[in-house]
Amino acid sequence: MSENRSVISSVSVTSSDVKCPGCGTSIGVRFNPLTATLTCPFCGLSSKLATPQDGAVAKELDFNSALQRASVDWGSYKKIVVCSNCGGQTVYDAEQVTGACPFCGSTSVATAPEIEQVMAPNAVIPFSFSKEQAQNYFIEFVKKKRLVIKKVFNCKLENVAGIYLPYWTFDTFTASTYYGYYSNTDNTPYDLVTGTLYQNFDDILVSATNNLRHPFISKVTDYDFEKAVPFTAGYLAGIPAVRYTLGLNDGWENSKKKIAEKLKKDVHRANRDLLVKGIVTNYYNVKFRCLMAPLYLAQYRFGKKSFMVAINGQTGKTYCDVPTKIKRIILLGTLGIILGAALEFLLILLYAKYFG
Repeated sequence: MSENRSVISSVSVTSSDVKCPGCGTSIGVRFNPLTATLTCPFCGLSSKLATPQDGAVAKELDFNSALQRASVDWGSYKKIVVCSNCGGQTVYDAEQVTGACPFCGSTSVATAPEIEQVMAPNAVIPFSFSKEQAQNYFIEFVKKKRLVIKKVFNCKLENVAGIYLPYWTFDTFTASTYYGYYSNTDNTPYDLVTGTLYQNFDDILVSATNNLRHPFISKVTDYDFEKAVPFTAGYLAGIPAVRYTLGLNDGWENSKKKIAEKLKKDVHRANRDLLVKGIVTNYYNVKFRCLMAPLYLAQYRFGKKSFMVAINGQTGKTYCDVPTKIKRIILLGTLGIILGAALEFLLILLYAKYFG
């Protein structure tokens, strides 16, 4: 395979003007995840978008010909908003009013200057359920937790925001040579051991932005990549998208780190007594997708505290911190120990007084 060239160093997510095919307006046109349609608020026309059930498949691109084959058809820019608190950069429809950052909730946001168009996504995983249904996934998650304070079941999600996150996915075939030593118990020189390992890797997922500081996003990214469809701007209608800043080459380097960790574990699993000193890997037929994936971010309040929530917009997988009875149990246990010790001390005093 030819050397991996520097394809892109820094790119940004954009959104395209989505016009109603009926009346031609682009104002207020929204993607409905329940019906996979674009709905116009003026003429009422609903336009169906492609779904996995329709046989739509997002193709993977060859890494070394990315510059020649990758699409740059984004349409025109919308509005890029930057959060001064967490650094998150989000792309909105021009008519949307944005008051708070979807990641940290800060209202310190400002419109950033637009930049030149670059490589566009070639795949998107659409939202599969609405903001209102996110509440159900939240309650399901809470009910599975142990020792939960029952009043949490009555909590309602607040500030629910749907958003698309940028990812790179990589496929490759690897041929690896590893070497290491088996330790000897008879004080003879260690034996050098070499071996080969061949593996296919499919859809290695790498984040395409380094500006996300939300603590729970990585816990809900179990997307079903088989349901990714070819990208069209309609999926972003009315839904913001995170501007991505990690380029294709950087994404590939991060992917190779994940592959190296997996290979090392596999070699160790097959040779448990082998002290692995190194693995040299060649990569063949590298394919990639520039993918947009759906996420809901929200908060809920319990008592005086606010808790952050992340929900996978495709699978519904949810993660958040949940108040439990553990502190109460520890407190009651501590009080029990103190009372028990006090009672024992009192009995000792009484025994000494009457029988000592």
